[in-house]
Amino acid sequence: MEEQLNESPIPFSELLKEIDIKDKSTAYVLIEANPQDIPYIMEELAKIENVRSADVVTGIYDIIVFLEGEDQNEIGKVVIRDINGIRGVKKATTCMVVKI
Repeated sequence: MEEQLNESPIPFSELLKEIDIKDKSTAYVLIEANPQDIPYIMEELAKIENVRSADVVTGIYDIIVFLEGEDQNEIGKVVIRDINGIRGVKKATTCMVVKI
């Protein structure tokens, strides 16, 4: 006769209890800039450690930046301290990436 196990399945959260999973936060930053300053802004963005990509685009925004940070606070600090401080940046709108 086969032995039956009376154990319930282990919940997924219990399996991951000992594993430290922490996703980095990411965001898109939509920049409105003075057109003559765009080359300079792109050079300055390349110096920021958290910037993963930056592209000059057409439309209502001039540059779209993809950022990565440890959490949303780090993203906010980079935008406020590093991006908004670049000469020629008129406005920077941050769009945090959410996982649904």
